[in-house]
Amino acid sequence: MKKLLLLPLALCALSGISHGQAAAEGPKIKVDLRRVTVGEQGTPDFSAGNVNMKRWRPKKWIEVDVEFDIKVPQDAGGRKGSYSGLQMNMYLVFNARTQDGKYEAAKATVTLNNIPAAETCHALLYVSPASLRSILQKDNFTAADISGWGVEFVVDGQTIAGDGNPKPTAGNVWWTKTDNFAFRSDAILAKSETPFAILFGDYDVEAKTK
Repeated sequence: MKKLLLLPLALCALSGISHGQAAAEGPKIKVDLRRVTVGEQGTPDFSAGNVNMKRWRPKKWIEVDVEFDIKVPQDAGGRKGSYSGLQMNMYLVFNARTQDGKYEAAKATVTLNNIPAAETCHALLYVSPASLRSILQKDNFTAADISGWGVEFVVDGQTIAGDGNPKPTAGNVWWTKTDNFAFRSDAILAKSETPFAILFGDYDVEAKTK
């Protein structure tokens, strides 16, 4: 796989997926993926009373910020409506290989709930320092340690939007080439499963991994 630098670029729908066709034949929900940003976050340092605090050194996490919006049909509220149960599949590829030459990678299925229509929405996902150390076998991490990502939005088993870097094509959705990757299913966490859970207020939608 060619290593590509991850930049917060505006993204199009996954090649080969027709939103109009999907709406006509199946789900009436439309998702527009705007951008995906991969960056770093330090472990948040909170203080609390009435406890014996521990001495520890904050480490670096990888944060994935998926920006999107949805449209729901009028019978579900239209611009004033919201949607729950949207499935988002996330794939990350790391700058590391297994002993048999496969790329180290991670995948997660995330359920997004109470997504407001007609608003810019965000889903936040994280890879912990412990997982990064296990995968990369080093202690200092940056966004450059992620060499690729892919994201899909799924409604009722039908992929209605998505994209990736490297960009997939209709005949080559690279994250389905499982022989090339050693996928881990426990490395990508929703914000609610991390120390960031109480941060950022209403910036991101409710999310949980399956």
